[in-house]
Amino acid sequence: MSAVAHAYRYAHASATLAEPSGPRLSLATSSPQADGGAAHPHFFEGRLLQPRLCAELLSAVHLVVGSRFFTPANSVARAIALADPVVTAGGELLRFEGFSSCCSCYVRVDLLPDSYDGEVVGKGTTNVDFNAPMRAALARLRDADGLALSVGRDALTLQSGNSEVVERKVALPLRWLRGMVEVQSYLAGMGRRFELKGLEALRFLRTLPKASTSRTPLWVVPSPKGPFTTTRPHPQGVRVTDTSRLRVLEALLPKARSLAVHADEGQQASAWVLDFPGARLTLALSAEPWRGFSGEGQALRALMRMDDERAVSQVKAQLNWQALIDAPALACTLGIAEASVEDSLRILGASGLVGFDVVERRYFHRVLPFDLSSVEDMHPRLADARELMARGAVTIANTSPVEAQVSSSGTAYSVREIDGELRCTCPWYAKHQGERGPCKHVLAVEAAAFAVEGGK
Repeated sequence: MSAVAHAYRYAHASATLAEPSGPRLSLATSSPQADGGAAHPHFFEGRLLQPRLCAELLSAVHLVVGSRFFTPANSVARAIALADPVVTAGGELLRFEGFSSCCSCYVRVDLLPDSYDGEVVGKGTTNVDFNAPMRAALARLRDADGLALSVGRDALTLQSGNSEVVERKVALPLRWLRGMVEVQSYLAGMGRRFELKGLEALRFLRTLPKASTSRTPLWVVPSPKGPFTTTRPHPQGVRVTDTSRLRVLEALLPKARSLAVHADEGQQASAWVLDFPGARLTLALSAEPWRGFSGEGQALRALMRMDDERAVSQVKAQLNWQALIDAPALACTLGIAEASVEDSLRILGASGLVGFDVVERRYFHRVLPFDLSSVEDMHPRLADARELMARGAVTIANTSPVEAQVSSSGTAYSVREIDGELRCTCPWYAKHQGERGPCKHVLAVEAAAFAVEGGK
């Protein structure tokens, strides 16, 4: 499996420290500097107002990051070094996010200003060390103990220049990196389907199978008597396969005010959002555990059709660790169309520079702390489509409805618009039927047709 080498360099190991005023959770941040000489980011110092809840939320992030819900039949399950959670500070919010090793689950915890008494002192994104002793200490923590939190290099416990650097080298699979950026496009295309009170959601989750090996999808359907599941597609339902992926929510639901369920129109992904006083947890699931977010290609259309690269640069220049990005206001400030701003944000999301909040329906700025520029095949279909365009392989016969021929690998494929959707005669489209984003031929035809229409 293709992978990218990545090193975590921590000034010290994260720990729960005993102090006279109570325990303090010290989360060490990773430095991108190869020599470790630069100061590590210091994001936050303060006290958590709900210590036990915050401990459980942070543990849930690492539980997902350390989970694998699917192992391919032709591979052997093996212990691998896991990606540490990513933390973003900005706009008075702390966000912790991670991705399962099988690429089918994304999790994010948002700590809102009401959850702490302190100050977000820095802006930026990095990894935080989440080790076994620290997780064990969190599991024992109680509200009566209180909990202070510091995120960053802790000058109170380290001698400047004498601290030992904790380094862990990992191989990040390209699928993991692609999934981390691709999931943002799915979240941006979701709408809220239904909402349950916390205890109602807990009762429902307890009726689901403890484990699932069936490939049969279920539809979770709301009703006046409470949600139920069916194996038949339902217009008001939300599709989910392998309900064991929802188990991370069960321990948190007794404290949650509500569970809101979101899904995209094609029922290819869902997001399950727990709301707490001062905090939120978002769990996004791909259509099936064996079909990770990494191959979905939902952002490819925007990447292929974006003809105004200047708009992307303008929007990127406005990013300043905002907790929420107001697209209409940004369009007004820059004097460009709102659609161009939305497309630019979608492109920036596929580049790891912004995430999407399904509750607020807006993007937020963060930079994934990985060397994404070294990943040459982050979007292989995009590169293939551009190559088809460059060598003139696309012949447009009609633009309304679209009819075209694409010469690829010695074969001529037909692309036609049927009921507003472009369909291709290639084997890839026959297998996926457009559910995993457009094939390279459709991408090339859309770009060519768009260019023809723009030239009229």
